[in-house]
Amino acid sequence: MSNKYSCFKFKKFSIQQTNAAMKIGTDGILLGAWADVEESKILLDIGTGTGVIALMQAQKNNQTIIDAVEIDTNACIDAKFNFEKSPWGNRITLHKCSLEEFNKNIKYDTIISNPPFYESSLAANSESRTVARHTATLHYNHILEHCKSSLSKSGNLCLILPVDQGNSCIIKAQKNGLYLKRKCNVFSKKSKPQHRLLLEFSLINQTPEESNLIIENEKRHDYTEQYKELTKDFYIIFD
Repeated sequence: MSNKYSCFKFKKFSIQQTNAAMKIGTDGILLGAWADVEESKILLDIGTGTGVIALMQAQKNNQTIIDAVEIDTNACIDAKFNFEKSPWGNRITLHKCSLEEFNKNIKYDTIISNPPFYESSLAANSESRTVARHTATLHYNHILEHCKSSLSKSGNLCLILPVDQGNSCIIKAQKNGLYLKRKCNVFSKKSKPQHRLLLEFSLINQTPEESNLIIENEKRHDYTEQYKELTKDFYIIFD
């Protein structure tokens, strides 16, 4: 494992990402840190990739049991290694299959996903990267549909999406009986347009909470106190 993507170290675990097409990115870390799993006894991570989001939830809640679903063989190699080497491997089960093939007849307290969102862009250079990046294999519509039968009555669904898709997802979710509970508007910098939405849905119709998050100040790698506070339990660079 000599390339620059071989290992990413967090405070309490490490991620091997040699084989997975999609490497660790800000989206996954944002969702993993932002998701509310305080009351989650059983959790489903859809499209786990290297397993980073699942591991972040295991760190946050030392009681939760996690099912992690991933269709890509190479990503599963990394996820399996990362789960087994982590302090929480006994609480995480990896399932190599599509979401459509996964059916455990379990009601999850939290369902979480960082789904692909390149709906109309050109295919990536490799088949595995295309699968990881494009919604042809996993769309938020599939996740919403799955939640109808798999989310517990008091459970939550947590997603991160680009703004346009996120707003469409909010409308689609309500049609599926899932109501917006929390929304965070994410900006890479204060001077830049909003580029992501962090979304939490539940089966309970309520007035949603809304917040804003700016990742960096105007200088690159000069992170805001807000972003540091959100991710400090994971990133080695933040106290």
